[in-house]
Formats: sequence, structure tokens, C-alpha cells
Amino acid sequence: MKEVDGWRYVQATVPGVAHRVSGGECQDACAVQALTLTDGSLALTLAVADGAGSATRSREGAEQACQTLLAECATWSAQATEADWTPTVAESWVQSVQTVLQQLATDAGLPVREFACTLLGAVIAADRALFLQIGDGAIVINTGDRYRPVFWPQGGEYPNETFFVTDANAAHCLECTVLAEMITEVALLTDGLQPLVLHYQSRQAHEPFFRPLFQCLRDYPETGSLPELAAALERFLDSPAINQRTHDDKTLILASRWSASGPPAPLLDGDSAGVESESALRNDFGDEAV
Repeated sequence: MKEVDGWRYVQATVPGVAHRVSGGECQDACAVQALTLTDGSLALTLAVADGAGSATRSREGAEQACQTLLAECATWSAQATEADWTPTVAESWVQSVQTVLQQLATDAGLPVREFACTLLGAVIAADRALFLQIGDGAIVINTGDRYRPVFWPQGGEYPNETFFVTDANAAHCLECTVLAEMITEVALLTDGLQPLVLHYQSRQAHEPFFRPLFQCLRDYPETGSLPELAAALERFLDSPAINQRTHDDKTLILASRWSASGPPAPLLDGDSAGVESESALRNDFGDEAV
């Protein structure tokens, strides 16, 4: 867990059961960075990428995609005005990511598809936020009333098919939106967690999954050991209750604007993503950390 000027966040990536059985590496990556805007205020940038299972260098592609996106956001934030918060800027960021991955492929003498990965990103300031997505995975936000996905995971014509930032038509698959409202909490996650956190019929977020996790993040004492909460999140993502529901790699970033979040939100009744209950989920994550 880390704290930066009103935000606290925690992130974790764990390999899926399928990769452990096959001896393959985890193909997810994530990154978080705080940026200072031209007016002196803070923006939090977050990125998550999931490497294609069929690509030989997809983990490297995912890591480079996240780092390049954050670097592009940093360059942009140093000179961006209010008028620059548009979907057009996301298109230029994606082009930069594609350029970096193409150079990696050229240097390795490989097709760029060997570095294929999805890409999700967010830039969140005090009163506005920009979100982008290519492929599956999800960005879930709370603006004070409820948790909701910003986009719905992108899928292709066939099951388990999605789109990648390395695709020739990636610009057409890019979804981007700018919201002029305060985001109090945000979660970015890869598709390994989708079956646990999204209602596919209603296309809504499963609030009983997110509320206890964010409450643990808000309640974590400032005097606590910073790496300990991240380790607890890793244990939660790698718990039998989670692994029974998904065999894929799992990445989750949780960020809370703790100075604006107020008292912890009440927990809802109901099953929490297949863990016996919300209290069980909180025990797996929060109580072990504190």
C-alpha cells in the first residue's frame, strides 16, 4: 500500500493456476504513478495489461505497455490544460505504446503479435478523470453512490477472444471517456477476475466484492507496514476460494481518495464472489493485514 497526497492504493499480481500447472509465467502487469498537473494539483495514473496467452513475449509486452502509457501521461500532464482532457489524447498514447512494442519486436526479430497484450488506463484528477481500454478486463469506479464499470470488457466473435493494443485495428477498438466528476474509488483488473466481479446479465459491478476490499484499504492504519497490505491482497487473490472460480492470472489495483471518502461504506448482504461471505473475504484480506 502507498499514500500520495490524498490517495492510498494497493496493487497485486498473481499467476493463475493454469500457468502454475504448465510452468508458464504470469503474463499480467500493472503500474501506478502520481503526476502533478500544470495547476499544481495531483493526478493519479494507473495502468493494467494482460499479455495474450498465445504470444511468446506477452509478459514483456504487458510490462512495456504499462510503463509507456504512464510515461506518456507524465509528459502530457506537464503541459495539459483543461481543454486537453479529450479522447484524442488517448489515441496518441496508444500510438506511442504501439511504437514501443513494434520496436521491441523489430529488435527481437519477431512479429509484433508476440508482444500482444490488452491495455487499461486511468488518469484521475480532483474533478475529472480520463479512462481508456483496449481488450478485456475492467475499470470499476465509485463516484459516491455505487460501483460501476466504466466500459464493458471487449470480446470478439468467439469465446475468450478479445482485442490487443498490438492489433492493426487497435485504434478502432480503443474506448475512451472523460468524466467531469470526482472519482472517490477506482479498481483496475485483468480478465482473470471478471467472473467474480461483474454481473454479465445486468452489465453491472458486483458491489459485495468491492465494498469490503475498499473498506479494508480505507481502514488500514497509517502506522501499519506498507508492504503488508499488498501481501495480504496477494494472498487473497491466490486463495483457494478465488482459484476455484478462475484459473487465469489475476491483477488488481485498488485506489481510494481517502481524504474524501468519509466513513466506511456499509457492507451489503450476499455472497462475495464465491468466498463464503463478505466477512470471509474481509478476513482473507483485511484482518490478516492488520
